[in-house]
Amino acid sequence: MRIRHAFFAGLTAAALALLPATAFAAEAPVEAPEKPKGTKFWVSPKTVEAGGKVTTQGRCVTPHGFSLLAPDGFTQVADKSVKRAGGTDVKVTYQVRPNVKPGDHLFVLLCDTVEPAATVKVVPAAKKEPVKKQVSKVPAGAPQTGGGPVDEPASAGWLIAGLAGAGVAGAGGAVLMRRRPASRS
Repeated sequence: MRIRHAFFAGLTAAALALLPATAFAAEAPVEAPEKPKGTKFWVSPKTVEAGGKVTTQGRCVTPHGFSLLAPDGFTQVADKSVKRAGGTDVKVTYQVRPNVKPGDHLFVLLCDTVEPAATVKVVPAAKKEPVKKQVSKVPAGAPQTGGGPVDEPASAGWLIAGLAGAGVAGAGGAVLMRRRPASRS
């Protein structure tokens, strides 16, 4: 009976020693936030350069489909809307044409009798300067990178060391419990 107690005491001590190493080994999964209730609509980003992209997002609460009215000069490039129970999660991405006039542009979501709107501000595209080379002479051939340390998570090494320590502690406890004091014989 004492051997079992010593073994479990060693195992518990090893587990407690591993606790700090395993606490940071992996992050806890994050639960998905609840979906918003009711019809909502917005654009992201609120300000975009001509030639950039803007995404309209929201929720259309209706058993029917939805329609999106985009301003002139905006071309739809992706629609990742998802139909769910009680409505549709709207996510549509638009490309702003380079020749769109700067100013406020209105998007409207048609969802049964509800028609929420969102405004995006278009600003002129910034002039980009040519990129200068960092070096005048570019080396030829494959880069000589050499060998480096193996990319293993640090927690794996701690876990292996902790398990080895738990085994040693359990075996040591069992050996100590088996030895009988000389005064008992």
